[in-house]
Formats: sequence, C-alpha cells, structure tokens
Amino acid sequence: MEPPEDREMELREHLAELKKRTLRVMIVLLIGIVAVFPNAPRLIRWIWYEIFNEEISMVAYTPTEWLVTQLVFSVLFVVFITYPYIMYQTYQFAKPGLFEHERRFVKTFMPFSYLLFLLGTIISLFVVIPKLYSWAVVPYFGAQPQLSVQRTLYGIFKIFFAFGLSFQIPVLALIAVKLQLITSDWLAGKRILVYIAIFILATNITFDISGISQLIVLGLVAIMYEFSIIIAKLMERNIKKDKMEILHQEEKGKI
Repeated sequence: MEPPEDREMELREHLAELKKRTLRVMIVLLIGIVAVFPNAPRLIRWIWYEIFNEEISMVAYTPTEWLVTQLVFSVLFVVFITYPYIMYQTYQFAKPGLFEHERRFVKTFMPFSYLLFLLGTIISLFVVIPKLYSWAVVPYFGAQPQLSVQRTLYGIFKIFFAFGLSFQIPVLALIAVKLQLITSDWLAGKRILVYIAIFILATNITFDISGISQLIVLGLVAIMYEFSIIIAKLMERNIKKDKMEILHQEEKGKI
C-alpha cells in the first residue's frame, strides 16, 4: 500500500515543489523583515536591558555596525516568529510521501515542537543568558565594560537558538522512529559522535572562553538526547504492540 498522494515524480517536479515552498517562506520572511526593521532599535534596547538589568551602553565600533546589527536582528527575529510557518511548509513538501496515519502523527506533534522551541528560548533568554553575561557588566579595576552591540547580540542569539533547537531533539526523534527512519538502538549507538559534534559546534558558536556556556549547551543536548532514546524505546514498544494486535485480529478473522 502506497501513501494516498504518492506517485513517481521526476527530479524536475521535486525541485519545482521545493522552489515553490522556499519561495513562499522567503516572501513571508521578507514581509516580516520590512515590518520589523523600523522597530528593531526599540526591540534591541528592550532585550539589551532585559539581559543586563542596568544601563550598560551599547557601543558600535564601526560606522555600519549599528545598521548591520538592526538588519541581522530583524532577520533572526522574523525567523523566530515565523518558525511555525516554516515547519508547515516543510511538512507540506514531505506530505505526499506520508501515509495518512503518519500525517496525523506529524500534525499532532508539530504544535508540541513549537511549544518546546518556545520553552527552550524562554529559558535561555530569561535565565541562562543573563547569568552567562553577568560577568561582562562587572567593572574591572574600576574600568567600565564597553560591549560591542553587534558581537554581544550575535552571542545572545546563538545561545538563544541553540537552546530552542535543542528542545526539538525529542520531537524529531519521536517522529523519525514513528516513520521508521531510525531506531532507539541507532540513537544510542550515535550518542558519542553526537556529543563530540555538539561540543565542537558549541565551542564555535558561544562566546564564553571559560567553557561554562559550552558545557551548559552540551549538558542540555545530552539530557534531550538521552530523553529521546527513552521515548524512542517507548514508541517502538507501542508500534510492536500495535502490530501484534493487528496480526491477532487478522488471525481471528481467518478463523
């Protein structure tokens, strides 16, 4: 039995569908950036004072730094806001190759995915990031810190999205196991490679030379990954149980 909309498609058709979905996302992002950019300075100041909780000056070391910062901030802010729409377009691209029960399963967990994404970003913005950056506002030998607005905000957004995406790991693992793309054994076998890759990535995306932020990101990923293995095993048990029930009903029907 094939998925309800499954059919042989040429590479050209796949690329055309991908182009259509990508174009829709790009149009929404562009509209959002145009709307957010005029308000970017006010939003940046709100986040800045939310992080540092005091009047720490934002410093621009080059003539274009403030303008580039507003533009990058607008892009990342719109990506954060439109994340559900991006996921929806991704689902629509993959939908023709999914069975009806697989579609229902994916659609059920998409809202949970966004809620977990929000939870991760909220924890990072209001708990983790203020703690990590607290050392930056401490005067050293009487000298007040001068923080580059561009570099500081880049670091904040890197940790912000790292936390949000880390909270996606259990949902992605659950969907992948349900679609029989991976197994819990496969996840368990790849954990060391995943941890090494995440540590290298965290070392490059976070600002903290003390290693604290890297350890926090790695620890969060490890917790989410191990939790993913547990729920993957539970999912496999449910799948096996469902298959046994179907076989049992088929045998009863033959009798």
